[in-house]
Amino acid sequence: MKDHPKTFFEHLGELRRRIIVSFLAMVAGTGVSLFFSDRLFDLDRGLLMLPLRLRPSDIMATLFGVISRAGVGGSILNLFELFFRSRTSHAGTIELFAAAPTEKFMVLIKACFAVGVLLAAPLILYEIWIFVLPALKRKEKRYLIPIFFVTLLFFAIGTVFAFFIVAPMAMPVLAGLIPSIRNQWRLELYFAFIVRLMLAFGIAFELPIVMGFMARIGVFSAEGFRKQRRIAIVIIFIASAALTPQDIFTMFLMAIPLIGLYELGIRFAVLAGQRNARLLSG
Repeated sequence: MKDHPKTFFEHLGELRRRIIVSFLAMVAGTGVSLFFSDRLFDLDRGLLMLPLRLRPSDIMATLFGVISRAGVGGSILNLFELFFRSRTSHAGTIELFAAAPTEKFMVLIKACFAVGVLLAAPLILYEIWIFVLPALKRKEKRYLIPIFFVTLLFFAIGTVFAFFIVAPMAMPVLAGLIPSIRNQWRLELYFAFIVRLMLAFGIAFELPIVMGFMARIGVFSAEGFRKQRRIAIVIIFIASAALTPQDIFTMFLMAIPLIGLYELGIRFAVLAGQRNARLLSG
């Protein structure tokens, strides 16, 4: 039996139901994270304090080992390592404090809500997809489903990279800038720093997807991206300086992966160009 098209108010009712389900999922996720809030903020085992506990030297050794095996020049890595060690040798201990009576409460609510959204994300994405899916044609479904999941994957990789690699390496550098001043950071500003860093890297890691899409719609070709590589590198450094906190170390930690992602984006543009050529010839 063929389905009848839904009216505007039927679509509105369905949208309302899916928003309610997504909202309840976020509330449930926030409630679960509140229940385990001690595990989020505990200095010894808390998730949000993990960037303060990870050893930057171990991260740097692993990261540089991977990069060197990929064929990047060793002299650049050695200079980067010397800079890192010189900046972190006098970093000292980083202490967190609350500067207002309600600061702990507000950060606790924000952090638990963020974790709650993360826990509810699979259901929220499912509700969004099920609502949008009937409006798509078969051909659109074939292209949009892979793009949707690849976009989520690259965003997730960017946020994980920021949380487990960039933040643990950047904070000792920032803490070691003026050794004579103690590192006592406000809890709210620490949390804002982590969130901003994760969002910035999550968005920045979408670069290959954007490049592939531009090639797909004919705005740019893979050859055009290759010719503009030098200009792109300059833009990457400018964007990295704007997206990250105002320090050169974090800027480099974003710019270097983005240069690699630009090269990956050229490959995506090649694939998009090949697909366009097949469609034109067919």
